[in-house]
Amino acid sequence: MRPGEGLRILFMALHMTCVLFAYYILKPVSRALFLSKFDIDQLPYLYVLIAAVGGILAFAYTRIAVRSSLMRAVNWATAVVIVSLLAIWWLLRFDFNWMLYVFNIWVSLFSAITVAQGWLVAANVFDSREAKRLYGLLGLSGTVGAAFGGEFTARLAKIMEPRDLLLATAGMVMLAYGFVLAVASLKNVNLAKARAAGDEEAESFAFRDILDGIRKHRHLQVIMAIIMITFVVDVMVEFQFSAMAKASYHSKADLTSFLGNFYGLYLNMATFVIQLLLTAMIVRYLGVGGTLQIMPVVIGIASTVMIFVPKLAAASVLRLSEAATRYSFNRTGMELLYLPLPTALKNRTKAFVDIFMDRFGRGVGAMVLMGYLAFEKNPKHPSLVHISALILTISICWVMLSARVSREYLATIRKRLESRRLDFSETRITVADPDTIAMLEKTIETGTPRQAAYALTLLGDTPSYDCGPLVEALARHASTECRTAAYEVAANADYAGLIGLAVAAIERAPETGISLRERQAIATYLVKESPGAPLNDAWVLAEAADSAAPWRRSLSAYVIGLSGPESGTGDGVLRLLLDDPDPGVASAACRAAGKTGDRVCFEHMVQRLNDHAVRGTAIESLAMYGSRVCGSLGDILNDERAPVAIRRQVPRVLRLIHDQRSVEVLMAATGCAEPTIRTAVVKALNRLRESAPTLQYGSPVVGQRIQTQATACLRLNAQLLPLKPVGQPGVATGLLVRTLECRLREAREELFRLLGLRYPPIEIYNAFLALESGDSERAIAAQDYLDSILDRDVKHILMPLLESTERVASHARESFPEDARSAEKAISGLLRSGDSWLTTCAMAAAAELNLKGVADEISKAGELFGKDARTVAGKAAAALA
Repeated sequence: MRPGEGLRILFMALHMTCVLFAYYILKPVSRALFLSKFDIDQLPYLYVLIAAVGGILAFAYTRIAVRSSLMRAVNWATAVVIVSLLAIWWLLRFDFNWMLYVFNIWVSLFSAITVAQGWLVAANVFDSREAKRLYGLLGLSGTVGAAFGGEFTARLAKIMEPRDLLLATAGMVMLAYGFVLAVASLKNVNLAKARAAGDEEAESFAFRDILDGIRKHRHLQVIMAIIMITFVVDVMVEFQFSAMAKASYHSKADLTSFLGNFYGLYLNMATFVIQLLLTAMIVRYLGVGGTLQIMPVVIGIASTVMIFVPKLAAASVLRLSEAATRYSFNRTGMELLYLPLPTALKNRTKAFVDIFMDRFGRGVGAMVLMGYLAFEKNPKHPSLVHISALILTISICWVMLSARVSREYLATIRKRLESRRLDFSETRITVADPDTIAMLEKTIETGTPRQAAYALTLLGDTPSYDCGPLVEALARHASTECRTAAYEVAANADYAGLIGLAVAAIERAPETGISLRERQAIATYLVKESPGAPLNDAWVLAEAADSAAPWRRSLSAYVIGLSGPESGTGDGVLRLLLDDPDPGVASAACRAAGKTGDRVCFEHMVQRLNDHAVRGTAIESLAMYGSRVCGSLGDILNDERAPVAIRRQVPRVLRLIHDQRSVEVLMAATGCAEPTIRTAVVKALNRLRESAPTLQYGSPVVGQRIQTQATACLRLNAQLLPLKPVGQPGVATGLLVRTLECRLREAREELFRLLGLRYPPIEIYNAFLALESGDSERAIAAQDYLDSILDRDVKHILMPLLESTERVASHARESFPEDARSAEKAISGLLRSGDSWLTTCAMAAAAELNLKGVADEISKAGELFGKDARTVAGKAAAALA
């Protein structure tokens, strides 16, 4: 329990206590009166009536809940319950047989409505993160109420008329209602606005709305299946237990006392222990699906015992295990199953599903019992071994169904986090018929230059079409776009008719001013169709060494690239062009080096990573070398003597090389001390995993880095705590605070990027966006999803970072008490951080705050970084002297 939650959990716990206290007065009284009056073979008929009447009431109650606010539904339910209790108390004095049926049916509906209503109120009072921590306390309070109610009934049943206990029940219902009013009056709790739908939707509500919601959501279907099978088994187990109890106790008072003791002492002591000691731990470690599997497993074991030992003691153990796990593990797990659903859907369907499936499951269980008794020789004293075997079979099916629950639970949360993405595919026109060909030829003659160039490209791809005349015509066109298309189509079609025109175009290039793309198209055509001249080695050497025109040197580099890796064309020239001062020439040389795979040019290209005008081309060209340069790139990445600006670009190269060696090099660099390099490494790994998901990213290094990064986030929070109160805008300390906040945001982003290497990246990204959105509902859904998928070692250190600001601050103080103690201690830790900018800001802040205790550390830190850091260190040391 955390600050601000005390009154909410107190009032809701007292409400659940009173509701269960009342129910465990009514349950043993109603059942004892019925069993004392009728034979055991009448019990299945009672179950059928409960199911039939319950279905009608479920529909009526749902209409009230949806058409009004939740609070109004509570008001009506409470009034009806009080009036009904008083009427039943008065009618029982006449000892009508039919009244015992009415009483038992009403008691069953009382539990379904009031308990389900209490959990629905809780679902609107607590969010899903609070619920995971606090629902165990609500279940515990209900167990306490049930224990006291059962014990109360057991003690008073022998000294007063059982029907008079109904008056005490009415008092507990009134108390429970009072606690709902109390919680509704608290700040930030507004049950009056907790509607199942908006005003317009409420007006048009119909039974089909609920069915439509159930049909569209598989998650709800799984919930319904679990509820149904739970109550089928409940009916069969209760029938066994009731039959054994009736055979053992013949007096109405004795039977009432036994049932009161069983439900009040044994059952609720077991439930209390389970809820107090095990439920929260089981939910935390096994998740929703694992929690829901406990009940069928326990019932299966107890049923096996009952088969071999068909006695009251064995039946009591079976009933005890079934009821105790249903009110603890199963109930908590079922409530958690509802949390990922949208609020409107949850409120519209929850009451109906809980009540209707309760009734329906009991009805199915009753029909099974009636079919069994029809084949019994003596239905008034049936053999119960076969029922135990049937319960065991159902339990096995139940285990398999529960295993599917966790998948549906996570799938529902994913859908709430995922954003829609549209994929567009390119379409391509296919030229096949004469009419289309004629139309394209006409377009070349009369269309715009862009239309003509596109039409020629389509005709050039057409099999058996002679595009020679059109190519020659467009090669002389006034538009550079048309001429470029002509040379590209001619090269693809191996058409040699343009060689003379191409040679003339290259020679006249300075006068005609043709575009870069056209020059490259002509060069590609000449190298392919006329490899001996004019673009031979001599031309390349002359143009590269002697030409003053950058475009000629650029074209020389392009021609070298066309020669391919098997040619030695321009070995020395290419290295010369890589150092060319013109960015266009250097970029063309980089592309050529990448295509030829010249290893000698590697170092020259790496140096170009420091030139923003050439950097993009250099990155793509280095990636063309492939995995054979991963080791060299890794050496540069980890070389602290290399310029940071170059090291920061190396991960961008490695992310384009889809090889396991790239992953290994990047993984090894995730612990780099320089934050900008480390961030670039993690981003590169994320992009590499997205583009090459078949590579292996399951390195143990990732888990270690996640823990290290989470610890770093927590430490940054601790260092911020003492500095925020003294940080003023526009001064050194204020700059340090802003820098720390920026580093914290970057560290948090990096932490989620690391998580994306270990868990599904798209889902982790969606969770990160939800947490950063500022939308509390989306953030809670993201926390719930992460809590469900993270491994225990990761969850232990990550989840505290996702709590409220106050909770994160508390965790930070506990984890790093030294850093959080004072501004001096925080700055002392920052001076040892290894972050050059953060260290420099810390030096200036220490001087401003006159923190003489860190003077020696400032002197040492100044020696570790560059000139600027040393200058600031000197001034800070002088100020503190």
